[in-house]
Amino acid sequence: MTIALSLPATTPAAREGRVGFRQAVAAEVSKLASLRSTKLLLGITVLGTMLVTFLSTNGAAHHPRQWYQGFGWDPTNQAMAGLAIGSLALGVLGVLAISGEYGSGTMRSSLAAVPRRETLFAAKATVVGLFTLVVGEILSFVAFFFGQAILSTGVAPTAHLGQPGVLRAVVLTGAFLSLFALLGLGLGLIIRHTAGAIATFAGVTLLAPILLQTIAGHPAKYTPAIIFAQSVAAVVPQGNQLSATIGFVLMALYTVAALAVGAVVLIKRDA
Repeated sequence: MTIALSLPATTPAAREGRVGFRQAVAAEVSKLASLRSTKLLLGITVLGTMLVTFLSTNGAAHHPRQWYQGFGWDPTNQAMAGLAIGSLALGVLGVLAISGEYGSGTMRSSLAAVPRRETLFAAKATVVGLFTLVVGEILSFVAFFFGQAILSTGVAPTAHLGQPGVLRAVVLTGAFLSLFALLGLGLGLIIRHTAGAIATFAGVTLLAPILLQTIAGHPAKYTPAIIFAQSVAAVVPQGNQLSATIGFVLMALYTVAALAVGAVVLIKRDA
């Protein structure tokens, strides 16, 4: 995978160690924009999210009216179903944002251009985090309105942003997608191998809930995918789920832990 660097290792600023955070951020923006995988994953994210949102809401829109009563019908959560695709795609994007550099050997050029590894890490995390936050919020609001429009074609009760908890669910869902991307970035920093990091990310998000589902005490509710589906993106309480606030904070802690370990590995280990 070829990654373009906007800060060549031969610049005077790089040789003198004077490359600052602003220049490092500009370089990271250039790298992320130049990756073919960025455009591919964004396309998968948008198309996959819209397709699953349509299938989820269209399939639920045309039941008899009594079907929606008595089991916790949540039109907000129904409309957010498609964002499960977005969470996976953006997590993979986070992995590729760093593992591609190790795979192609261009990490050495990056470190030559930005000698302070703490600065390089901060710039990469900032760019990935802000970019996926914007993408996540746009996707979350689009999926919500699209899903409610589909539900309104039938007899299903719908939701609007003025209802209690709905705006919170939509906003936190968008931010949660960014946390998935940063978790992927942290795993990419730790593992440094694209296939291994993606497999680990998939295991944490997809396999862990399945393995923990049969254990007493419902530990699966503490896994990222279940927190996302049953706590953050939910408005109507469903059983023993975590609260949206606790779920979001827990996911943030997972992400910070992965990034912290990744930062230590980046700083201490050779490229």
